[in-house]
Amino acid sequence: MKLKNKYLFFNVNNIHQATETILICRKNKILPIFCIKYYIIYGFGSDWIKEFRNLLHKKFNKKDFKILIDCKNNYGLFINLIQQKIDFLQIRADLKTLFRLRNIAKKNKVTVNPKISIINLSNIKNIKSKIQKNL
Repeated sequence: MKLKNKYLFFNVNNIHQATETILICRKNKILPIFCIKYYIIYGFGSDWIKEFRNLLHKKFNKKDFKILIDCKNNYGLFINLIQQKIDFLQIRADLKTLFRLRNIAKKNKVTVNPKISIINLSNIKNIKSKIQKNL
């Protein structure tokens, strides 16, 4: 899956930041992709991301946002998230292991290690102005 120019990657920590970002991006016709860091998933567990996605699906359509998760070197978490059909995953591995993991992801239509630049919204109060600057 090739990434288009109309995608923006946002680092979010909670549901309020995500909902506000989706509303702003809808007006600008941009598809937001939410990046979740490894320490959040490792602390809360993979069920947290499932509930995060379900809460967003209650308010918005499935096509209004996507999710990217950083798995670092945790291959078990990576395979678990592939089974949950998360859109984008980042993982660090040697070439042989990465080739095998990419084959698993390809069968489940999940993109592995996209080349991206992330906008950090973790400590920003005025999200709208930050998004407008990056457009």
